[in-house]
Amino acid sequence: MALLEIENLSFTYDGHIDVLKNINLKIKAGSYVSIIGHNGSGKSTLAKLIVGLLDTKRGVIRLFDKVLSTQTITDLRPRLGIVFQNPDNQFIGATVADDIAFGLENRLVPHDEMQGIIDEFAGKVKMTDFLDKEPSNLSGGQKQRVAIAGVLAMHPDLIIMDEATAMLDPKGKREIRDITISMKKDDPNLTIISITHDIEEAYRSDEIIVLNEGEIAMQGTPEQVFAKREDLLAIDLDIPFVMKLKEALAKVDIHVDNAKTIKQVAHQLCR
Repeated sequence: MALLEIENLSFTYDGHIDVLKNINLKIKAGSYVSIIGHNGSGKSTLAKLIVGLLDTKRGVIRLFDKVLSTQTITDLRPRLGIVFQNPDNQFIGATVADDIAFGLENRLVPHDEMQGIIDEFAGKVKMTDFLDKEPSNLSGGQKQRVAIAGVLAMHPDLIIMDEATAMLDPKGKREIRDITISMKKDDPNLTIISITHDIEEAYRSDEIIVLNEGEIAMQGTPEQVFAKREDLLAIDLDIPFVMKLKEALAKVDIHVDNAKTIKQVAHQLCR
C-alpha cells in the first residue's frame, strides 16, 4: 500500500520560478526512502510540503489515502513526525526529559504514564543518562538523539528527517545512521523519508529518489541508482565509499557482486 502518493506536484515561492516541477512518486508503507540532491534541488521544499508546512498550489499529495490540504492537515499531523537539520529549533523543555514529554503533554497523555514513555524512548536513542541535563549542554549528535526520541514518543506512522545529519561531525552522522536503522528494526511498519546529503546514509535505505533542479532525475534501489555513476557525477553527486571500494577491488581481479554482501561491508565501513 502506498502511504504517500504525489501527483503532478509543482511549487514556486515567487510565483515565477518553479523549485519543484511535476513531481510524481509513491512511497510504500514501511519503507525507508532517501531523497538526495545538490543544494537547491528542491529536497527540503518537498519535505515541507509533505508535512503541511507549505501549502500545495499545483498537484496533489495524498497521505494515508487522504488528500493533504488545510482542511485535513490537523487530522493527519498526529501521524507525522519531522526531525529538522538544526535540533535547537525543536527544543522546548528545560531538560531532556521535559523536551521528550512536550508532545505527550499536548496529547494529554496521563502524567502517571508519561515517565515510562520518556524512559522507553530515551533508552532507544541511548540518552537515559542525560534526562536531567539541559539540551544546551549536549553535543550536536546528542541533541539530534533527543529530537528523534521526542518524535518517536508520539508514535508517528511517517517520520521525515530533513537534513538531520547535516550539522554533525562524522561520529554524530554515524550515530544517527545507526539510530535510523534501529528504528526500522524496532518497528517494521514505520515509514522513514530521509532528506540527506549523506551518500553513505542513502546507501543503507530501501529506495533512493534523486532530485535535480526540481525534478526527479533517478529513482530505484541503492544498487540501481549508484550504478549510474556518470549521471550522478554530472549533477554534482558521488557514489558511496563502498562502491568505490568495489571498483578498486575489481581492478585487481577481486569481485564482490552480491548486493547483500556489499551492504554488509558498507555498514561496517560506515560505522
